[in-house]
Formats: sequence, C-alpha cells, structure tokens
Amino acid sequence: MALLPGLPARMRALLPGACLLILLFTLSLWVTPTGGSLLWGMQVLPLLLTLPGLFHQQRRARQWLGFLLLFDLLAGIVQSFSPIDIVRMLGIAITLLSLGLFVLVILTMTSSPAKSTES
Repeated sequence: MALLPGLPARMRALLPGACLLILLFTLSLWVTPTGGSLLWGMQVLPLLLTLPGLFHQQRRARQWLGFLLLFDLLAGIVQSFSPIDIVRMLGIAITLLSLGLFVLVILTMTSSPAKSTES
C-alpha cells in the first residue's frame, strides 16, 4: 500500500518537506522576527541540502534527511510548550510534519532496494 498514491514517488517526500520549510519560514519571520533568520538558517539550510538528492532518489540523501529531521522534531516539541498560542500551534504543526516526513523517509527506505555498488 503506497502513501499518497496519486503522486509520483519523487513528490511524496518533497511535498511534506516543502510544507515543513514553509512552516519554518513562517515561524521564524512572522512570529519571531528578531533573530529569526539565524534560527531559520540553522533549521532550513541542512534540509535544503538534501533536496537535490531526494529529487534524484538517492538513498544517502534520505538517510541524512532522516537524521536531520530529528533536530526539527525536537525543536517543534520544545516550541509546542511555549506560553504563546501561535508559537505553540506552529510547534505542534512542525512536530507533526517532521514526524510525518520522518515516517515517509523510513517507508521509502524500506520499500526501495539498495543499489549495489559492486561490479
């Protein structure tokens, strides 16, 4: 059973990743405008570096994305305990998107065979 069966395989991992990037952009520039660009850069730039590898369906890029998503997951969990309502809601959304993208990465890792490097 494939998740999001109407989308091509390349877009299944890129769609939640794009949503996560938009949410991180919203959080850093709209909610916390002072000093938010540094935080946004630390959260988003590593995710952007994995996008070309995801588009070409490289296994190593998915492995790195799974590792890097754990940091965004932790940041979302911390933000979900904020006393400010909008930050709390965005933190919950970041947590859910990070977790959903992590599950998609794991499912695509287990469903696609590893390419053999032996000749």
